[in-house]
Amino acid sequence: MSHPAEEKGPIVLEHDNHDVEHITGRRHSHIDKGPGHIDVHEVDENELDKAEDAIVAEHEFTPQEYKRVRWKIDLILMPVLMIIYGLQFADKTSLAAGVVFGLREDTGLVGNHYADLTTYFYIGYLVAQVPMGFVLQRFPLGKALSVCVIIWGAMVMVLGACNNYWQLSLVRVLLGWFESVVTPGFAVLTASWYLRREQTLRQSMYYTMNTLFGMIFGIGNYKIAERQLAKGGLAPWRVINLFLGGVTVGMGLICFAIIGTPKEVWWLSKREKRMAHARIISNGTGGGEHHPWRWSQVLECFKDPQFYMGFLGNLLCTIPNGAITTFNTLLLKSFGYSNLEAIIWLFPGYAVQSGLVLIAGILVFYKPKLRFPIIFVCQIVSIFVFLFVGLGGQHPDTISNKQRFIVFCFVSLFAIPLFMMWPLMSINVAGRTKKTFNAAMLLVAYCVGNIIGSQVMRPNDAPLYLKGLTVIAIMIGVNTVNFGVWWWYYWSTNRKRERAFIASGVSMEQRELENRIAGETDLTDRENPHFRYLC
Repeated sequence: MSHPAEEKGPIVLEHDNHDVEHITGRRHSHIDKGPGHIDVHEVDENELDKAEDAIVAEHEFTPQEYKRVRWKIDLILMPVLMIIYGLQFADKTSLAAGVVFGLREDTGLVGNHYADLTTYFYIGYLVAQVPMGFVLQRFPLGKALSVCVIIWGAMVMVLGACNNYWQLSLVRVLLGWFESVVTPGFAVLTASWYLRREQTLRQSMYYTMNTLFGMIFGIGNYKIAERQLAKGGLAPWRVINLFLGGVTVGMGLICFAIIGTPKEVWWLSKREKRMAHARIISNGTGGGEHHPWRWSQVLECFKDPQFYMGFLGNLLCTIPNGAITTFNTLLLKSFGYSNLEAIIWLFPGYAVQSGLVLIAGILVFYKPKLRFPIIFVCQIVSIFVFLFVGLGGQHPDTISNKQRFIVFCFVSLFAIPLFMMWPLMSINVAGRTKKTFNAAMLLVAYCVGNIIGSQVMRPNDAPLYLKGLTVIAIMIGVNTVNFGVWWWYYWSTNRKRERAFIASGVSMEQRELENRIAGETDLTDRENPHFRYLC
């Protein structure tokens, strides 16, 4: 179910400043008008004045002006976000490229050292979630994100200078720490610029960069190594890290100059900034603006059923991710490919994932109610893929390696629900602190799931890894039930709120206005009775 305003974007409300003041009761510190009205608790007069001004601004502009400013935002902001998101994947996986080209020998890695370096990255990523979320809320969002990008790019370059296991370990923890801001920070940033129904497509556009940049930099890393091996000098893995880190630092500087909330950027005129903010007021979720840290919103997270369903969903989605990211080349080798062929034949799967994530985002943009049906289809097909690849290896006379490979190309379908779920962090969660804390904890689950997933495939199960693939299929099945409960929760809550709205006698105009006030004054989705979950 979707909020009426969500389907249309900014709408004209027939009110003036006196009407807004009357409805908000802005001369009071606590308003409770009973069922169907918002409760503006302990909001100071200055904040309500700003909310009033923003709401009045919404009908100052024409639909054509809103459309033009959205195109400008898309053309300037989105390419930067897409490149940065792709780079974080390339930088995160630079270790895998390095180990092929001499990193293990040059730094004296032995035993489980290489696997530990991956774990250290996710430990840094996990521990950083809450403190870095606090930092992103206390400082200008665009500048804080950009500084983190520059620092993590520097860490990738420092990797190229490491000479032993302990140096690598420290740098990997720091790399995970500063990369931890990307997904939650970008979610809040996207909510600052786009309508709720627009956000999934925009987020899908930069999620597709993971696999696209995996292909681009996979080829680039190979060419760099080939050149270094031919001419000598620095070890190829060191040059790869210097190159990747240098590109990231450069993009971080560009990021510093371009990204931010509508009030922070220089590339919009004063009128366009007002317009950009006005067009997203109907979201009722607020954006990336400065608000004080509210511990009451943290407490509300723990009382909110969607928090637990989101946590479980992230955990169960990333167990397959941790397993496949670590063992995809080994699984391909079980089809009969050599080491080099296994690397090359990862590309078809990358291409399939990029295309499917973008297609899913487009479908949800035009038909928001398709989000959960798409999730269910992907879950069911993923169960089939994992079981077919695992069980098929035990019946070579019936199922050929070529057939297993073709099916394996669709293994990335398991990731689509994750990319459909992450936008809900900004779409269906209102309140600046609640959004920050909720996103941080969901990405804690993301880290834990990846760590567990890397241990699912056991060496004694090689080369078919049937037990590991079966465990993954079971996890996906459990998560399918979780998604079903989650969908039902949104639907039933929307229905309950709609019945209360009808019984209250509040007009549609007043409902729309109070929903905007709630978003602008940092009320949460549970405090705002006019908020409707997009499902």
